[in-house]
Amino acid sequence: MRVKVLEAGVVDGLLTPRLMVEWVEKVLKDPSATEAPRASLEAGGSWLGVMAASGFGRHVVKVVGVYPENPGRGLPLVRGLLLSIDSSTGDRVFEAPAEEPTGWRTAAASALALKLLGFSGGGVLGVIGAGVQARYHLKVLTGLYGFDGVLVYSRTPRKAEALAREYGGRAVSLGEVLRGSDVIVAATTSTEPVVTGEARRGSYIVSVGAPKPVREVSDEVLQAAGCVLVDSPIAPEESEDAARAPKTATLREVLQGKAECRPGDYKVYKSVGTPLLDLAAALAIEEAIKSRGRG
Repeated sequence: MRVKVLEAGVVDGLLTPRLMVEWVEKVLKDPSATEAPRASLEAGGSWLGVMAASGFGRHVVKVVGVYPENPGRGLPLVRGLLLSIDSSTGDRVFEAPAEEPTGWRTAAASALALKLLGFSGGGVLGVIGAGVQARYHLKVLTGLYGFDGVLVYSRTPRKAEALAREYGGRAVSLGEVLRGSDVIVAATTSTEPVVTGEARRGSYIVSVGAPKPVREVSDEVLQAAGCVLVDSPIAPEESEDAARAPKTATLREVLQGKAECRPGDYKVYKSVGTPLLDLAAALAIEEAIKSRGRG
C-alpha cells in the first residue's frame, strides 16, 4: 500500500463540520473502539503526549506537543504528527501534521457536547481567545448552528478584530462576551478563570484550555453547573476545572446510556483531549480522501 503523506493545509480542505461530528459520535458510541492510557511528560515549559486508539480497522497514533511560548515566536501552539495504520496488516494508511486534525476533532467534540447538553442553535456565540482552537471552534460551530451573532475577545485586540471579521462578528471586551453570549467558548492558556459568574445564567460554556495549570472556569460557575460534561475519564486528573466540578460524566458514557449529566444554571463542557477523538479524525480524513477520489 502506498502511504499518503498529507501536507499542511490538506486536512482543512478535506473535512467538513458535519462529517467530523458524525465520526466523533460514531466512534464514541462504539464500545469496541479502544484507547491506550495517554503517556505524557512536561519539560522546559512544554507538554508532550503520545496517544493511541484502535477501531474500525485502524490503529491511530498521535504524537503532539503543546508549546506555550510558540505563539510569540510566530509558531503554532500545538505541533505533532498523526499516523493511521491498517490494524490487520500493519500498513501505514496515511500520515499528516497533527495540528489540523486536533483542531477539527476538538471543535467537533465540543459541537457534539453542546447537542448533548440541549443546545439546538441560535443566539450569540462568544469566543474567548483568538488562537488555533478559537478559529476551529468558530469554523465548526458556525458551520453547524445558526448563530445570530459572534463576539470575540482576546488579550491581543488586533487578533480578536481579525478573527471576528472573518465570521461577521465583533471584537469586544471579556465582560461583553460573558454578558452577551448564549454559547461561550474559552480557548486560552490562562491560569486564572476567564469564565466567571458574570456569564448569563442558562448559557452553554465550552472550555478547551488544558492541561494544568490552565484554569478557565470559576468555582462559582462550576458549582452552579452541578454536572460537567467531559471528553475523557481522566479529565479531573488533567484539568483543575474538571477536578473542581461537583460531578462529571464523559461524552462516551452519556452516548452509550451509562451515565446522565443534568446541568444546573450553567451547561458546561470541559475538554482535555482523548485518543478516541484522534481515531475519529483519522477515519473522517480517510473517508474524505476516498470520497474525493484521492485514495
